[in-house]
Amino acid sequence: MKKIIILILLLMIPTLVNAETNYLYDVLKNEAESNGLAREYTGEHHDSFTEEPTHKIYHWYAENNNQGNQVIEKNNVIFAGYCWNIIRTTDTGGVKIIYQGLLRNNSCMTKSYLKFEEYSEYSDYLKNIGYMYSSKNSPKKRENVSSGSIVGNGVRYDNGMYTLVDTKNYPIDSTHHYTCNNPSGTCEKVKYYYYSNYYIELSDGKTIEDELNDQLYSDDVNEIDSTIKTTVETWFQEKLLEYQSQIEDTIYCNDRSIEDLGGWNPNGPQGNDWILKFKNYFNHNDLTCEHITDQFCTSNPKAKTNYPIGLITAPELVLLNNNLIRKQSYYYWTMSPYYYTDLSVFIRRVQMDGSFWYYSTNTPWGVNPVISLKKNIKYKSGDGSRENPYIIDTSNYYKVIVEEPVKKGDIEFEIEDILNLQEGEEVKFKIVPNRGYELKDLTIIDEEENNVEYNTTDNINFKFTMPATDVTIKPQYKELTSNIINPNTKRQILLIVISVIILVILTILFIKKKKRLT
Repeated sequence: MKKIIILILLLMIPTLVNAETNYLYDVLKNEAESNGLAREYTGEHHDSFTEEPTHKIYHWYAENNNQGNQVIEKNNVIFAGYCWNIIRTTDTGGVKIIYQGLLRNNSCMTKSYLKFEEYSEYSDYLKNIGYMYSSKNSPKKRENVSSGSIVGNGVRYDNGMYTLVDTKNYPIDSTHHYTCNNPSGTCEKVKYYYYSNYYIELSDGKTIEDELNDQLYSDDVNEIDSTIKTTVETWFQEKLLEYQSQIEDTIYCNDRSIEDLGGWNPNGPQGNDWILKFKNYFNHNDLTCEHITDQFCTSNPKAKTNYPIGLITAPELVLLNNNLIRKQSYYYWTMSPYYYTDLSVFIRRVQMDGSFWYYSTNTPWGVNPVISLKKNIKYKSGDGSRENPYIIDTSNYYKVIVEEPVKKGDIEFEIEDILNLQEGEEVKFKIVPNRGYELKDLTIIDEEENNVEYNTTDNINFKFTMPATDVTIKPQYKELTSNIINPNTKRQILLIVISVIILVILTILFIKKKKRLT
């Protein structure tokens, strides 16, 4: 009977642990590890601008619509009074969620968008593909090349003048894009034809490669907010600001890296395909973000957002592998550039059925913001279904700070994350002085410099209960003289002595037993 009870308790341990922790990150982790409807992402990734990866990334994955329907009954979350869908976890232990609409009768049965908005006010110039973009204008122009002109594969710039290189007679073709629009092949401003009879005028020695870099990758490219960035950040300031301590500063990738230069390639394009295609022209699931100026977050000075909020990317949606999981109530924007032609720049959007499409940036579509909840965020109740979503515990979180002017020891905490603690949580830690030192005194204070009570039995292991404020731990050490042994060293010596005594006793007993047998 005793063995049966022990077996039952052992089987109950996982359930008890899950019921006690209820970490939102574990929803996807447990689903993936049990071969459910989630998978581990094993490609390249870097979700934080300031932190190194510490966690595995898990994402929902459905092979068919039956599984897709099952996922949409597992990925619903209520946070800050709104409904959200879980998309994936981050490599810092957070959970990315996408806005789904207003909470109705404590459920998330209907989906909606935040607003109907254009991505950018303009769609005329290449730079408008950006979540933020440059104030510099390089207007496109439309003009046929004069029939008597010569055209070149490249240019040389000397003494304020361009000279065409590798020339031939009119017309422009796939390997001869430059022209001065005259028979001499020299000019102060040269024209580069990138699509049909559309051209960019270059001056001051710039080449077409320089122009692309200026519009897409230069250090000062992110000067002006797009319309959609302003929209989601204004909403954050109005509705989510009080919850910012629970939202992590993760990267939102406006990936402007180019997959195919098309007509912007002086030695191309292939055939008649003159379209400039960005990386997300193709359905890939690569979460890397190559250019620092595309890594939008509050901590990146070259792609700085005002708040930790952005949009979903096409690769994140590709990872889901199913339209039912991707679909919202209407067409909605992603953050992923698609392509550029003579007329407009295009961003990937999601159709009403969850499939991918694209549209010019100055056309209004649904806005569904994305945020990432911090590591160790817990839910109070729910099973993730639309009728019973996970309800995020929005209690205030506080942190523990260790203050040591000169480091003379280590403090080892039992809990993994000391930056997201709730009032009433027990904090246990061990103080291990460096060799030649011992702990002289320990002070723990709150934000108003009031002492926080703590317990210890051996001056090594300590514990205290977290108040409703940040706390600071201040250890003080003193140097040991040569005839004083560090308490930790004493303890180690005592253990060694006891071990030797036990070994001697066992040896004596073994010898006596052997003698009796002989």
